[in-house]
Amino acid sequence: MLKVGVTQLDIAFENREETKKRCEAILADAHAEGVELLVFPEMTLTGFTMNPKPFAEGYKNGKIPDSISFFMKASRKYDMAIAFGYIEAAMADGSPYFDGNKEQIYRNKLAIVEGDNLIMDYAKIHPFSYSHEDEVYTAGTGLCQADVRNLRIGGYICYDLRFPEIFTAAREKYDAILVIANWPEERAAQWEALLRARAIENQAYVIGVNRIGEGNGLTYAPGSFVFDCYGNQIARKVSDTLLAAGISGEEVLKARTLFPQGRDRKNALYKSFL
Repeated sequence: MLKVGVTQLDIAFENREETKKRCEAILADAHAEGVELLVFPEMTLTGFTMNPKPFAEGYKNGKIPDSISFFMKASRKYDMAIAFGYIEAAMADGSPYFDGNKEQIYRNKLAIVEGDNLIMDYAKIHPFSYSHEDEVYTAGTGLCQADVRNLRIGGYICYDLRFPEIFTAAREKYDAILVIANWPEERAAQWEALLRARAIENQAYVIGVNRIGEGNGLTYAPGSFVFDCYGNQIARKVSDTLLAAGISGEEVLKARTLFPQGRDRKNALYKSFL
């Protein structure tokens, strides 16, 4: 059984230092609760910004990016894995960013750290074209999976949630799915419905973590969840900024064995429709 903490963080928009202080308070609460994996929302320290240049991070002179370093330090201090979002700067050829005088690209990323180890570093596959995110951030091209204390976890970001194909494509490789977001209040019902659907159709836990508060003219309602592989919300409220739940790979295996819907997928046929 893995104890997961899902945050409801009021991000100080484009104010990394203030947001770090808010994260520290949640980290302490999660540690006291015995959380083993703590999940923060998309673009954790800045909020969803269309101005990436001042906040983008990459490896320069061998130095670990600040966001990764900050959460690695917290992971060591509290002995927990931590998932968070950050903005990556990279060279135009995709190599880690190291020279601000050369052409660069930006990616919206989800990372998981465990101590000094970066065990997931996923780039959002579907930038949100409705808000022109695709004009600012380069899309990722691959799926990611990480093992956190013997639980297999896949990771996605916000708008990815509307594309079930990338969830079912990796179905057999995970027991739980992370989706981190800055999902506005006006579409909150869709957020919850889509998270629940991904859990049911993939027979996996779905851990959806959204920010709260105000940011760049948008309002974000509390909406972090842990759904089990039957679509039931199982997280309990610890505080206004933290919920927690226990999740188990054995429960996923049991659900998939008792009701083996995955065996009836027709992947070759689906590909022929494209």
